[in-house]
Formats: sequence, structure tokens, C-alpha cells
Amino acid sequence: MLTYWDVIEELKKSALEEPNINFAGSKDIFNLNSIPDIDYDVFYITPNQHRWDEDTIRYSLNLYYISRWDETDNNQLIIHSRGMIKLQNIVNRFNDRFPEVQLNYPGTFTLFYQKFKDMTAGVYLTLEFTLPSVLACDYEEY
Repeated sequence: MLTYWDVIEELKKSALEEPNINFAGSKDIFNLNSIPDIDYDVFYITPNQHRWDEDTIRYSLNLYYISRWDETDNNQLIIHSRGMIKLQNIVNRFNDRFPEVQLNYPGTFTLFYQKFKDMTAGVYLTLEFTLPSVLACDYEEY
């Protein structure tokens, strides 16, 4: 049975199989500012609120695709288009490996421009992952 930690780690593994994604991370996205020589393209995960009932737990996550923006309109559109495709590929690959995880569609894409250490553009997908509640877990294995 997958835990929250497993979902995050497996999504990152799936992302690193995408061509040109060179870094996968999670937690506070502004931590990217503390990585001076980051090798774009980046996949990043941030949490939203999660919901739990007696049978299931729903993890709401933002899945980011971030690339360096050369500040031209053409580059921006390419990054946004590529990002939506790559995020779909990552989620589909994850779902193929873990069909027991229910994806709560529709997901929502949000396009953005952001100054981290570098000027970037990207897209994030907000999506919920529903799993059976984990009632017991040996956290020592993590």
C-alpha cells in the first residue's frame, strides 16, 4: 500500500524518466533559489490540503514543470506547451505503474512566469490522488 512519501517519490522517479528533466524535488518551491547551478528542466511537487475519511485519503498536489525562459513570446509558448505534455506523461506513467491509485480528474493547468535564481516559465497541474487509508505503517523503513 502506498503512503504519501511513496506517492511523492514515485512521481519524482517518473519525472526523471522524461527527456530533459534534470531535477525533481518537493517541499517549498522557492528552495529552487538556493540551488545556484540548477540544471533545468525541473519537476517539482508542492502539497495542497489533503482529505481523509474512514476508507480513503486524497492527496491534492501541485505538479510543476519549470524551464528557463529567454523572455521571448515564442520560448514562453513552447515551455507552456511542452510542460503540459510532460506533466501528462508523468502522471500517466505513474498511473500505469500504480493503477490502484485513483486520479481525480479533471486536473487544472496553470501557466506562469517566475523569477527564481533565473527567469523561468512553466506550468503546474493541480490533481488529487485517492488511495486507501493506510492504518498502520512502519516508518522506520523510510
